Amino acid sequence: MATQIELLADLQIVDQSLRAKTLEVAEGEARAAALEEAIRAQNTAATKVREEVAGLAAKQRDLEARLTAAETKMKDRRMRITRIRNDKELGLAKREIDLLKEETSTVETELVSIMEEGETASARLTGLETELARLTTTRDGEAADQREKFARLAAEIERERARRSELVQTVDSDLRRKYELIFSRRGGVAVVEIRGGICQGCRMRVPPQLFNEIQRNQHVILCPSCQRILFWRSEGEEASR
Repeated sequence: MATQIELLADLQIVDQSLRAKTLEVAEGEARAAALEEAIRAQNTAATKVREEVAGLAAKQRDLEARLTAAETKMKDRRMRITRIRNDKELGLAKREIDLLKEETSTVETELVSIMEEGETASARLTGLETELARLTTTRDGEAADQREKFARLAAEIERERARRSELVQTVDSDLRRKYELIFSRRGGVAVVEIRGGICQGCRMRVPPQLFNEIQRNQHVILCPSCQRILFWRSEGEEASR
């Protein structure tokens, strides 16, 4: 019949497996959540730049319309100026043409600036949409694999939890609490083998008399160095594992 220490060693195997699989699920969920967040952020950034591109395009159309109107007016005034015989009217017409030239020059300068801004914004948008497409493809590609993986892990975790419940029933409650406390504080390793008088948890040698007592596996003995529960397995058991 297995001793309490041997049962604890078996319980630890189950607990370590449960811990690893639970962590694997958590990491997978965190990865999926990070991808979703990255997609949301990328989509928000792309939407903002799309609005910027649309706004610049509207400004460009407005400036092009103003430029066309000014050029049409200037053409009309030049045609009219050939028919004017009055010096005063001629002077006013020339002044109007000069003003239209200034307006045309100003609009052209603004239009060039807006077109450059539009090209820059369009390039940014292309980059954002490319990255958004990549992130979306990655998410969609991983989703199917993750669903299958999570389903497998969930089934294994359920079986191991059932096995743990069975083992817990066979372990003294005070001993189990001590084991769980050490397990949580020592990175998931509460029970360690001792081989040749050396603790396999911290690699420290224990006194010979203590080693002899540990080999009986009859009661809890903590490593004087790392405070883990020491467990001895015979050479035959070691070879079979």
